[in-house]
Amino acid sequence: MSRIATRIVRLGVAGSVAALMAMPAISATRPDQPVQAWPAMAGVDTATLLEQAQDLPTSDMAVGDQPYCAADAEIQQTLRHDFNETPVPGDGHAATELWASDQMGTWTLVAPRRDDTSCIIASGIGYDQARDVDVYYQTAGLR
Repeated sequence: MSRIATRIVRLGVAGSVAALMAMPAISATRPDQPVQAWPAMAGVDTATLLEQAQDLPTSDMAVGDQPYCAADAEIQQTLRHDFNETPVPGDGHAATELWASDQMGTWTLVAPRRDDTSCIIASGIGYDQARDVDVYYQTAGLR
């Protein structure tokens, strides 16, 4: 095989690998994917976590299993960096914020607190910006 043909084959293989690696992200945003949710703490429903969020210690001071609570800037950085999530415009529900990613198809419910900290109280998959935001609150058990 000539040098040029070998280069063409290598570029083709590299392109195929890149396309295959992108497939999970592309499939994560399927409009027919069902919306699913999980509370941030096993065995405790999201509504209860929302009630308790104002009194939970930040995660660096926690003594057991609890939702992730930290400074607002840290929560925002984590959601943006790790999940490519951004705030979804809207009124929220019970003073919560919905963060979501069109790219990843993930979503997170955040409970802001009076002391410039927040707690993540639920998360899920199946985010699609075409859906009404109430779907995510209902799935998490808040409506």
